[in-house]
Amino acid sequence: MQIKKTNHLTKLSINIVGIIFLSSFINGQAQQIFEEQASPIETSYLDSKDELRDYILDTGDELSIEFVNTPELSDNYIIDEQGEIFFNRLKYTYVRGLTIKELTKLLEKRYEEFLLNPEIYIRITQFKPVRVAVQGEVRAPVRIVFPSFPATSLDTNYNTNKYNLGSNNNIGTDSLNSNSLEFSSNLDRNRIKRTNDYITTLSNAIRGAGGLTSLSDISKIEIIRDIPLGKGGGKKKAKIDFSSYTNEADTTFDIRLFDGDSIFIPRLKEKDSNIIPNSILSGLSPKFMSVSISGKIENPGSIRLPIEASLSDAMNLSGPRLPLSGKIFLIRYNDNGTLLRKNIKYISSSRPGSANNPYLKGDDLITVKNSILGSSSATLKAITEPFVNIYATKELYETISGQN
Repeated sequence: MQIKKTNHLTKLSINIVGIIFLSSFINGQAQQIFEEQASPIETSYLDSKDELRDYILDTGDELSIEFVNTPELSDNYIIDEQGEIFFNRLKYTYVRGLTIKELTKLLEKRYEEFLLNPEIYIRITQFKPVRVAVQGEVRAPVRIVFPSFPATSLDTNYNTNKYNLGSNNNIGTDSLNSNSLEFSSNLDRNRIKRTNDYITTLSNAIRGAGGLTSLSDISKIEIIRDIPLGKGGGKKKAKIDFSSYTNEADTTFDIRLFDGDSIFIPRLKEKDSNIIPNSILSGLSPKFMSVSISGKIENPGSIRLPIEASLSDAMNLSGPRLPLSGKIFLIRYNDNGTLLRKNIKYISSSRPGSANNPYLKGDDLITVKNSILGSSSATLKAITEPFVNIYATKELYETISGQN
């Protein structure tokens, strides 16, 4: 009996020693892995990324201009409607179209008349409103105006929820100016190194245009941007593969936009069934849209439908149709601003997206019309109803007067 107890204690001791050894080995391996992954960070990491180097100054920008060793000249200056700033010594000075660096150099040169070796520092304290055009394969191509905002408020208080970037596109503006995207004249795709979430980003512009469609080719989004005067002026273009934003929630390519940027999303040859679900999950497209339906339908009014719903979905939610109903009349604004008026011979069993069961868009107006028989019945009723009323009145009079 004593021997058995000794064997159990021996085994227990061996197990404890083994666990301690294994734990030490794992900890040592983990420590080695972490030590191998560690790398020193150089002080160059602290250098400014100079993301506003191509930001073009214009009306609405407010600048803090500091004159070193001459504090009485330092102040905040707003660029007026004429694109000018008023300085006490220089008077009205035209600055529209310049970058911060260009303005700094020009002011230092002009102030050499008054100061000895002038040294000037400029930073933006209030960004101007930013106008961005979104075209191509989006739900509602539009020109968006993001509201102005102070440079000191680039934080979570300025998010997309504040400005209701919905399909109505009644958006203010917010100035964008990151040149984290390196544009080039040869139109090559370039790398963008940016993860910050600004209100004036590519994703916000797409939301403001109503979101994507199942034909949106987000792997080849084109952005056209103004070139600063000091770099020759004109336009430049870059292509962006934005698919990582919807597929992997990667914000690297969600670049900050500049005033005057033009965004174009090309069209796929065939629909991609993954685009809509991914764009909804990533917040680029809304889940629902609203359309209005009236006429010979049981429940007329405004109804909410999923994005890319078809006419049959609207009929199922508001139907059934009333007796003697006929064709369906659709009114909508096309992407180019023209008005579409179309009679649809609706067939509920038709494939979604077909001529008899088309896809709907937000703010569509739908009317279920009378059939020919329904129209004839309504016409006959309109003709005979006055005579019926006259006859009924005569009968009532005769009954009251006792003539019968």
